[in-house]
Amino acid sequence: MKRKKILANLAVVLIVTAGVILAGGCKKQPKCGCDGDALDTLVSTHVYISYNATTNTAYFRPIWDNYSMYYFCNPSEWMSELTKFEQGEEILISGPFFYECNYLMSSSNSYYYNYMKIYQIQVTNVAAYEYGK
Repeated sequence: MKRKKILANLAVVLIVTAGVILAGGCKKQPKCGCDGDALDTLVSTHVYISYNATTNTAYFRPIWDNYSMYYFCNPSEWMSELTKFEQGEEILISGPFFYECNYLMSSSNSYYYNYMKIYQIQVTNVAAYEYGK
């Protein structure tokens, strides 16, 4: 009787271990926010800029993706440069971007967030888009 119990426990352990191995183990979720794990880096990406110099906030939407929004991690560093552009003007932005923490927490609970993607970006370069001007 004791031997059957040991074999049964061993079989359960082997099944659980095999499941973990086949599933690839536990995957670390990327750390969100401006000090998180960078998902990727934008390089001279065409965007439509929006900013508020009074509240010192800035965000943009890539021209090729109406369902993504990127909030500046460092708007104060770039506000003097951003105010040279009109609201909604097409400019070029570079920098690593991260998941926005509130988005990450809400995305699994809302149908709206299945389409909308919200990120934070540590902007490293802002440039005018001069083509055709």
